[in-house]
Amino acid sequence: MRIAFILDCMVYGGIERVSIDYMNLMIRQGHKLDVYILNPKVEDIVKEIPQECNVRYVNFPKTLCPESYWVLAKRYKWGKVAFPVIYSVLSFLTPIMKLFKGSFKKYDLAIAFSGHYNDLTYAASYVNTRKRLAWVHGSLSGYFLISPGFAFLYNKMKNLVVLSNDSQEEALITNKLKDCNITKIYNPVFIKDRVQDDEKIEKLKTEYGEFALMVGRFSSQKDHLTVIDAIKILKEKYNKLVKTVFVGDGPSRANVEMYARDNDVSNLIVFEGTQNDVQNYYKAARIFVHSSPSEGLPTVLLESMSFGVPIVATDSKPGVREILGEGDYGLICPVKDAGSMADKINQLLTDEAQYSEYARRGNERIKDFAPEVISSQLEKLLNKIGSEA
Repeated sequence: MRIAFILDCMVYGGIERVSIDYMNLMIRQGHKLDVYILNPKVEDIVKEIPQECNVRYVNFPKTLCPESYWVLAKRYKWGKVAFPVIYSVLSFLTPIMKLFKGSFKKYDLAIAFSGHYNDLTYAASYVNTRKRLAWVHGSLSGYFLISPGFAFLYNKMKNLVVLSNDSQEEALITNKLKDCNITKIYNPVFIKDRVQDDEKIEKLKTEYGEFALMVGRFSSQKDHLTVIDAIKILKEKYNKLVKTVFVGDGPSRANVEMYARDNDVSNLIVFEGTQNDVQNYYKAARIFVHSSPSEGLPTVLLESMSFGVPIVATDSKPGVREILGEGDYGLICPVKDAGSMADKINQLLTDEAQYSEYARRGNERIKDFAPEVISSQLEKLLNKIGSEA
């Protein structure tokens, strides 16, 4: 199939990393991909896009997306009046904007992979194709809570991939999707395919000891502050000095660094920045911590499992329980509860039997996310879409 693979941006983030994995899967299956990036400001991760892909940059901001203005009607009284006007004007202008920003190349399928207003709108209205597929990075219920605009866009896409069925039946009662095909497919995990540097792994272990690892972009959605609070509690309550390594970068990094200094744990927190060899950090880490308030299907949990690293994670819905179950494959604490996180980190560091058991269970669970398993499910879905009239 000739596929238009659409992303709203290309920065170091979970969705972007998973997108590259899916590009590789599709290329291996024999598909030809043109990758559309709707924000020209990219980070170095763009260099990881497979060479077989044609990359195209289109400046397509959210302001051009009619459905994005639904949030005005939802939040403000005046928005109920303004929204229909804005929606009508933008819908009228879409055919004109398509002349300047659209793709006239004919595709067998358009995929809106980021699952945001930009790529959904572009796939639905700006790509020359009769068949469309959207990724929902989490559950439908979560996106419907954000805005009814997503339901309108999903109805235009017709084919959806979800990562979780959490509260899906209830969500579909109030948000009708007409003739939409909904398929649940997990993200594949390729991290073990990356070359490991034994020398660097030993260096990390020597420098940081049995350290806790967190991998994620510095933003309010990741909540690094709760991890810092937990490290402080471990120090004061349990007399444990747990070195914690943060891998990643982002707009809130300076604030997090200041918070660590203000709480007198800056000597325990290491800011490594963005690393292209994150596999070495997983291999060297003793435990993995995750503190996001909400996540679709956090790839970092799967990557840590791949290396047998036990997990302490906040109950960020729907993704954490989708992976860890009811605490079957890792320890779960309430969102923003640093005390509970500290207690569970202490459990893993002091109970060797529990530590070994969670490492073993993680190695079993990760088999459900093996590339060959996901590739088979993906191929079946694409063949089904391709065969439909």
